Amino acid sequence: MEIAVETPAGSLAGQRHDGVDRFLGIPYAAAPVGALRLRSPRPATGWAGIRRVDHIGPAAPQHLAGSQTWLTEPIACMDEDCLTLNVWAPADACDAPVLVWFHGGATRNGHGGAAACDGFRLAREHGIVVVTVNYRLGPLGGLAHPELTDPETGTCANWGMQDKIASLRWLRDSIAGFGGDPRKVTIAGQSSGAANVVLIAQNPDCEGLFGGVIAQSPPLFQPPMFVGLDDAAEYTEAVAAALGTSVAGLRDLDGSDFVRREAALLRDVDFARRFPRPRTAPTLDGRLVHAWPHDGVLADVPLLIGFTRDEAKFWYDLALPDGTKLSALTPPEPGAPFEAALARLIALHYPFKPAPSPAAILAGYRAAMPGAGSAAIWLAIYSDLVFRAPILRYATRHARRGSPAFLYDFAWPLAVTGGTPHAACVPFVFGTHRHPHLAPKIGADTAEAVANATMAAWAAFVRHGTPATSALDWPALNSELPPAAAKAMTIDIDGMLFGPLHGANRLAPWPAMQPLGGAD
Repeated sequence: MEIAVETPAGSLAGQRHDGVDRFLGIPYAAAPVGALRLRSPRPATGWAGIRRVDHIGPAAPQHLAGSQTWLTEPIACMDEDCLTLNVWAPADACDAPVLVWFHGGATRNGHGGAAACDGFRLAREHGIVVVTVNYRLGPLGGLAHPELTDPETGTCANWGMQDKIASLRWLRDSIAGFGGDPRKVTIAGQSSGAANVVLIAQNPDCEGLFGGVIAQSPPLFQPPMFVGLDDAAEYTEAVAAALGTSVAGLRDLDGSDFVRREAALLRDVDFARRFPRPRTAPTLDGRLVHAWPHDGVLADVPLLIGFTRDEAKFWYDLALPDGTKLSALTPPEPGAPFEAALARLIALHYPFKPAPSPAAILAGYRAAMPGAGSAAIWLAIYSDLVFRAPILRYATRHARRGSPAFLYDFAWPLAVTGGTPHAACVPFVFGTHRHPHLAPKIGADTAEAVANATMAAWAAFVRHGTPATSALDWPALNSELPPAAAKAMTIDIDGMLFGPLHGANRLAPWPAMQPLGGAD
């Protein structure tokens, strides 16, 4: 049946089905096209009459390929006019807690309408309001340069992050009409979405927009993986020159064509030699982003944070059940190639001085993983350096400031291909593991109990600020324990069990990644 809601911008008509009110494709900001391209989001224009919101809005323009297709099914519609969000609310909800989800995809892929993050089951079975958000991606969401400074806001970077913040402000003003409590909002995301959540939660200007944070496998990067304004501006100038225009002239390009042409530049040998990776957000601009996560301070709110058991498989060993390989990278060969690759990895991801030597790291992992082959050691090193060690450090820093932090290790083994790669947690959080795009990879026939427990824990966190439930005791992180003795909630084929963190003994070779001696 049709269900109506009043918002400050006008009336909306959604659909009520099986106890859930669903509103899809709601505009939370004006279309970022024409004069608004590469500018801060503006409020959505109001409307007269009733606006039907019964289908997912277009995804931001993007090129979905390789590992990114593991979680996200082929996208039916893409358009620059993409600043919409989706709401699933329990029928007749009143002051219900709200989960706001920002998808991952390296800030270049994904969308809030993907099957993996459908909010129906969380709303129906756990009584929370679920919101998923589309935002600008790639060059349209992340190019930065002083010449792009928005005259109204004074910002010149992080357009996609500004979209996320705009969606939170829209929800603060509008979510009560859907039965949600604007005072009880948890912001959540996976991968780049989680990194953005952390950076938003470190921004004092966003205080009051949320009361809890869920960060699933956030890449807590800093240069050279993320960059400051000068380096971002250099990239923007190079893109503009290659496309035959000025920095300001980028605003005059058709958005979809702009995204396609920038992606083609990254496949050009000469351009890629100068810029091995796109510098398209987040950017340390001094306005939205004041500090990288290693140095920043998260708001004093509960934090649920964790990682998958085998994060690196996403980039190095991800395949479909039929054997089709999705990963673009291959572990380095043993010997000199391995140490050379490890030196490059440390330079990219170890943000402290002095950095440990590749030989010392390799020796430490060989001791911690006796009998393991070179490829297994590489995947462990990558997972630990890029995700597990910095996430544990971040959670411990948060706990030592007196705020509760809850750590998880998601270890559900994929069907056929095995292991638990980056992003494998998402369908369990939303209970979407039976969707045809996901079920063969996950092994849906045996996953229901674990998905139910995961949904219940996440919903409990949204409701109460702790993932503990009547059936599950989940203690907060003990920040006094050394890393080798760290404990976490393991989520695997046997269910959920709190205990020693798997692989904690491997973290010793990363000395500066160890939690600090006191609050900082």
